[in-house]
Amino acid sequence: MDYIKELETLLKTDVLVEVNKDVQELEKEYSQKKKKAIKEELEYMLQVKLYFDEVLVDIENKTITQEQALDILEGLEDMKVENQEI
Repeated sequence: MDYIKELETLLKTDVLVEVNKDVQELEKEYSQKKKKAIKEELEYMLQVKLYFDEVLVDIENKTITQEQALDILEGLEDMKVENQEI
């Protein structure tokens, strides 16, 4: 199985779409309320976005291994399970 291609597809069609949507909502909410908790969540989401953007660059540059891609996919699956439990 090509974990790199699977990861790239998942990031482009699902993960980054959701992250970008969350960032936009948090930016809007923060601009209206200026609360510290919102700012912290926004900063965290921006870091998440940066990480996944860097992963896409690594995929494009062919500097990511199948094992690294699988590790990231497993991490995403764990995050998905945790979010469903909440």
